[in-house]
Parts: sequence; C-alpha cells; structure tokens
Amino acid sequence: MVDQLVNLLHEGRVGLAPMEGILDAHARALLTARPGFDWAVTEFVRVVDARLPPRVFHKHCPELAITPPTTPSGVPVQLQLLGSDPDALAANACQALRLGASGIDLNFGCPAKTVNRHDGGAALLRDPHRVEAAVAAVAGAVGDSLPVTAKIRLGFSDRRLALACALAAQRGGARHLVVHARTRDEGYRPPAHWEWIARIRRALSIPVIANGDIWTLEEYWKARTLSGCRDVMLGRGALADPWLAPRIRHWQLTGERLPITPWAARAEILTAYASLKRDTLPERVVVSLLKQWLNQMRGRDAEAARRFATLRRITTLGDFLEGLATTQDAAALTG
Repeated sequence: MVDQLVNLLHEGRVGLAPMEGILDAHARALLTARPGFDWAVTEFVRVVDARLPPRVFHKHCPELAITPPTTPSGVPVQLQLLGSDPDALAANACQALRLGASGIDLNFGCPAKTVNRHDGGAALLRDPHRVEAAVAAVAGAVGDSLPVTAKIRLGFSDRRLALACALAAQRGGARHLVVHARTRDEGYRPPAHWEWIARIRRALSIPVIANGDIWTLEEYWKARTLSGCRDVMLGRGALADPWLAPRIRHWQLTGERLPITPWAARAEILTAYASLKRDTLPERVVVSLLKQWLNQMRGRDAEAARRFATLRRITTLGDFLEGLATTQDAAALTG
C-alpha cells in the first residue's frame, strides 16, 4: 500500500517557466541545482521578420554550449521563440536547430502590452488560425529533429476562444501545451482558473501542463486536482520559494512535507545570484535584478517583506548584500 502511494505521488513532472528579465541562465542554474525540476524553458527570443544571428540565441540560452542544452545540474533546457510571422518563426527554429537546440517552445501567452502591441505573445490568441499557422510552420520546418511545444493563456480578453486556440496548437503539431490559467486581460490577478484547464485537457490528445498561481505544495496539488493534469510549470512560485520544486519532489517521493524555507536559505540564493552577475553587469543592474527577485519573495514570506521594505532604496551592491545577510531582528529592520 505504501509503495502504491509513493508511485502515485511521484507521477507528474515539474517545469521551470520562462520569465522575461529575471529567469535567465544564472537563475535557472541556481533553481535547478537541487532535484525538483524536470525541464526548463528560456526567456523568449523575439522574432520579427528575419533570421537572427547565433549570438542572440546564445545570449538567451547560454546552455547551447552544451549538447544537448542543460543547466549545470543536467536539467534539459528548451528554447522559446515569440513572434507572429510563420515564415520568420520557421527560419529561426531552423537556426536554433543548427545551433544545437533540443526543443522549441512557442510563446502565445506573454501578456506584456509592448509585446502584444507589436503582435506577439497573447495577441495571437484572438485568432486560433494564426496560432495553428505559427505552430505548423515551425513543426514543418524542423520535422522530427526537434519537438515543438506551445504555451497559451485562456484567451485574450475572455475565455471564448480558449479551447479553439488549444486545439489549433495541437493541429499545428505541438507535442505538449502549457496553459496559464488566466486570460491576457486578467494578467496575474488571482484566482487562476485551473478548472478551465481541465476542459482543454479533456479535449486534447497531447499532454496539457498546468501553470499559474502555484505557490505552495497545497496549491500544487489543488492545481493538479482541478485541472486533471499530471505535469505543472512553476514561474513566480519558484522565485518566491526557491525550494518549492524540491519540496514538491520530496513529497512525491516520500509523502512527507519539508519545513518552510528559512530566510537564510533565501538570502543564500540571492547572494549566489549576485556573485554570478557582478562580473558582467553594472552594479546598479545587479541590484535591480536582486530587488526584482526579492519582490517576488516578499508576497509569500514575512521576513522577505521586511527586508524588501528596508532595502528597496539601496543602490549599492555591497550595502544590499549586507542587508540580506544581517541578523538584525524584525524591529530593527523596519525601524
């Protein structure tokens, strides 16, 4: 009986979602250093109307230096493309194939206004035929050499075309589909509509992966239960708690819950991120990236919120790192 329970819990993979501006190769390396993630996806490579040079792909996916591309701990890394021109997407997918990519993910989920205004990301969800054309062009260009996958939201302004867009991605040749459980207009406002992902999963024959608002072990299981999906993808939740994926994996394997992630562990990963960045980026940029990551942590951890309140106006890296490491009590931090 115990063995059956452990096997049941272990079913299900966990992916690391792309997040523009922070979830870069260094962050991927740190977040995948402990067992928990089964694959990761890069920040999107923006495709307009031309084949991009190799340096652009290597900038977004330094893991291309390894065959096949993986993080230092061996977690596979998939390259993501964002664009609306099927021919340009196909040409760049072929370029990625030549450079050693092991998979292409197509972004139909980005809600950023600047991206949508330039006909990218979630903007294509207003017309399922365009989703199908983009996926089909890429899948046809790379053939059986690379798996092509896609990520969507539950529509642009509403959910009326959610199922149609999902079916379009499948018809185009997507091997799996990640669904962020909100529309573009809903942005990241709660709640995530995991039950809507279940409608899509039941209609598709390819694997469907649940994404959105998975911050805790309990929400992981709730997302799986309501969506019926075996696999999930973590984005902001992995930044908020860098031990969320290992926590899920430990529970899958043992049925046991790990204790909450202490502040010292959170500070350690932020400090390690700074160490990886400080030799190649200006100090002010490194501080800005650290603030972005700490900002994700503060909504789910009281100590991170106190540190953010204290450090939000700090501009020098040394002072910022000192503020992360200090053992001052909460009163001193806020006073």
